[in-house]
Amino acid sequence: MGEEILTSTLMIDAGDPVTAENLYKILLPEVKTTKTKHSRISIRRENGVLYLDFETKTVAGLRALLNSYLRWIATSIDLFNWKREK
Repeated sequence: MGEEILTSTLMIDAGDPVTAENLYKILLPEVKTTKTKHSRISIRRENGVLYLDFETKTVAGLRALLNSYLRWIATSIDLFNWKREK
């Protein structure tokens, strides 16, 4: 019997197309380098909404990926907001 794959999709409504595009550009290099034999990630954008699709073999791996990407997204949004205030 084959190994089970855990999947999850993270949907981020960026609020506007410019923020969505900037987040996409920031996350794309990470997505490209995260592919391993244990996990895969893909990213797509549709109408100002980003979709990150995660596939892993373990719950711990899925949790780690989600935590990392959520931190990068939160940090990026904080920087966007900081720049707007300046």
